[in-house]
Amino acid sequence: MIIMVDFLGGSVIRKNQQKKRVITLRFVVLSLVILLSAPAHPNDSPVQDVKSVIQQQLAAFNADDYDVAYQYASRDIQSVFSRSEFEMMVRTGFPQIANSRRTSFEKIDLSNDGTHAEAIVHVTGMNHVTVIVQYRLVREKGGWKNNGVVILEQITPI
Repeated sequence: MIIMVDFLGGSVIRKNQQKKRVITLRFVVLSLVILLSAPAHPNDSPVQDVKSVIQQQLAAFNADDYDVAYQYASRDIQSVFSRSEFEMMVRTGFPQIANSRRTSFEKIDLSNDGTHAEAIVHVTGMNHVTVIVQYRLVREKGGWKNNGVVILEQITPI
């Protein structure tokens, strides 16, 4: 049996006790590394950012603030639609999005390089019709921007 002296505490420690302390110390260090490497705020992630952009644009539509909603459109969308054309396109082509009452996110996928995202979103309009849409977003200098919406399915209540 090997007996070692613990100079920090001045006590005599057996080898088995020292092994337990080393394992415990390694566990504590590993736990600290994991905790310190986690994001400071769990919501500070690209997925949460994408979700937030979609929610903010929907809120702008609901507030009838198409100037703000247009700011969430990508440069590509803004190059195709003027501000007034954008409003007309949303109001006529996407009435549930223009006036939504409920939204739920099914999934959000990010490209490997982190520059594009797709979100499957269920949007129920004031008319109680639900559409399942695919949002396509692109990361631009100012953050995530809406680069298009495709209606995948429409569910009309009976």
